[in-house]
Amino acid sequence: MPPLDGIHVLDLSLLLPGPLCTQILRDMGARVTKIEPPPPGDYMAHWPPLVGDVAATYVAVNRGKEIISLDLKQSAGIERFYELLKTADVVVDGFRPGVIDKLGIGYERLSAANPRIVLCSISGYGQSGPLVLRGGHDLNYQALAGVLSISGGEGPAPPMPPLQVADTAAGSYAAAMLILAALLERERTGRGRHVDVSMAEQLLPLMTTLYAASDVTGCNPRRDGEILSGGAPCYRIFRTADAKYMSVGALEPKFWQAVIEGLGMPELAEYAHLGDERAGELTEKLSAVFATKTRDEWTVIFSRFDACCEPVLTFDEVKAHPQWMARGSFETLDTPGGGQLAVPKMPASLAGFNHPASRKPQSR
Repeated sequence: MPPLDGIHVLDLSLLLPGPLCTQILRDMGARVTKIEPPPPGDYMAHWPPLVGDVAATYVAVNRGKEIISLDLKQSAGIERFYELLKTADVVVDGFRPGVIDKLGIGYERLSAANPRIVLCSISGYGQSGPLVLRGGHDLNYQALAGVLSISGGEGPAPPMPPLQVADTAAGSYAAAMLILAALLERERTGRGRHVDVSMAEQLLPLMTTLYAASDVTGCNPRRDGEILSGGAPCYRIFRTADAKYMSVGALEPKFWQAVIEGLGMPELAEYAHLGDERAGELTEKLSAVFATKTRDEWTVIFSRFDACCEPVLTFDEVKAHPQWMARGSFETLDTPGGGQLAVPKMPASLAGFNHPASRKPQSR
């Protein structure tokens, strides 16, 4: 039986953070009813690339959900929502703070109608504070949490982040975790709770170690000078002969020894690789050696060593990698256009739980 069998989730959110959160819950067995406004509905459903007439990104985070259209600005829509609330365990919203109260579906009203309900509100800056009503997106949240100040190497400005880490890790996954905690608490108390998820704030605990170190030293972390951001030669990305890359993460001495053995450079054993003043010189030496062979040649060489040295893969290479194929980390979805779409499973693994089979998205 799926872990969340019997849990009914009403998803009022749009775009990525809320829908990805409820997709996580859906993939653990919850029933999810996604409530969208009248057409055009969820904006993300229309963003290219499309599969048929629906966005691939929308299909990926709304698979297996029941999708209905309700106008919550009209009394008929609110009445229908409260009918659904009778059998619901969780409501997820992605509105700006205060909007659900204006609609008549704030936590006090929901709790009065269903005391066991868990309401999870995902917003940029949370339900309190001077920025409570301020709009924002992932880039802004990373900026205000300090993530961008430590991103990238040398250059005039931090690079654009490749992942929407505030939307996903600090939004979707944090929300799913807190919803599960609230459901567990409900088993003891019989009452639900209002869960307040600030995507910007939830980025902060992801950087706990950096903030702790900064507090002790009194210095802000450098964009390219910390041990894990380019300051240590043993923890870097190196270009290969074919203009591809290898990642080296040899923090521990035993892994460092394996790296220099694989490179055929035993003379580097004398370097204090985590804090040597000759770090620049050592990095140049490593770079020169990595540039003598292709990425795949180095991959074969380091397959014989336990050295924390792995190739930098593209998306198509990831899907074909034996590790992820063996674990069944991707699932294939049937799309509204009649094609198929390969997406990562969420959650990838729960011991003893068979992940749901591929599901055709509900018609919108």
